[in-house]
Amino acid sequence: MDGDPDQPLIIGRAYNRLQLPPYELPRHKTRMTIKSQTHKGEGYNELRFEDEKDQEEIYVHAQKDQNIHVNHDETTFVGNDRSEQVEHDETIAIGNDRKETVGRDEQITIGQDRRHDIGQDDFLSIGRNHTIHTGKDRTEEVGNHRRDKTAANHTVDIGGHLTQRVAGHAELEAGQAIRHRTKVVELQAGEVIRLRGPGGTITLDDGGITFDAMMIRLKGPLIADSVGRGNRVGIDGAPLSGELTDPTDLPLSE
Repeated sequence: MDGDPDQPLIIGRAYNRLQLPPYELPRHKTRMTIKSQTHKGEGYNELRFEDEKDQEEIYVHAQKDQNIHVNHDETTFVGNDRSEQVEHDETIAIGNDRKETVGRDEQITIGQDRRHDIGQDDFLSIGRNHTIHTGKDRTEEVGNHRRDKTAANHTVDIGGHLTQRVAGHAELEAGQAIRHRTKVVELQAGEVIRLRGPGGTITLDDGGITFDAMMIRLKGPLIADSVGRGNRVGIDGAPLSGELTDPTDLPLSE
């Protein structure tokens, strides 16, 4: 270098039986290789250029670590497929924003756990269907309000029991009808149960049962037992003569 014999510049190499080329000749005559052997060990670092037509390649081999430092921008263009394999862990740290665009499908397979920690908001927009399959339990916790909106029908199938606990008010409003089908219906209130309709109100409280209506029509046999359970009384309170009749013996009303 600059005429200094102590700083030679090597521009080529002559091979012989003792100093063989990295690859067999003339089979690999289109390869240019920079290859170094590990000092006091086995292994090598290699930078190789393949110039055979339709087999052009740049090959880099690091016996141990490879470090690339870019002070400014880095751009990578892949005209066809890309494959990356990491045998152990991978860590990616991004100081600012990240954007990823997939033109068609994306598939991710995770052998064990997956955790997401989002500092602020999360938005998910799905153009068509959304399916979630959970093999065991699922827990969902909302720190403040929650709102679900379904444009069409909503169906829930539960194989076991359903328990709902509301600390404040609970309201159910249906535009057409509400129907319950079961074996036993039990309503329990600590203070008042009140049924309202266009024709009146039925109230159950600690004072008894109150019917409030313009008219009350009872269809079918009616038996009112007095407190002593020894007499029958009419609906107007007048005692009726005769023995106490078993309600199961009365004819059914038409």
